[in-house]
Amino acid sequence: MARASTAIGVSPIIKEIVQKQAHSTRLTLKEVILMGMIAIDKMDEQSRQELADEVHKMQVNGEI
Repeated sequence: MARASTAIGVSPIIKEIVQKQAHSTRLTLKEVILMGMIAIDKMDEQSRQELADEVHKMQVNGEI
């Protein structure tokens, strides 16, 4: 969890997304992160890879 907490603290975009989800679902930040991990596990392989490519592109472009 330390790395996730660090990512939230360092990236304003990640922090905003996690906080927005926490507010809308009334969960803690830790619960939102776990919810995301569970959702990723439920995705089919193609959707998971497309999402991974999208997030990686954000990283390369300096967005996160």
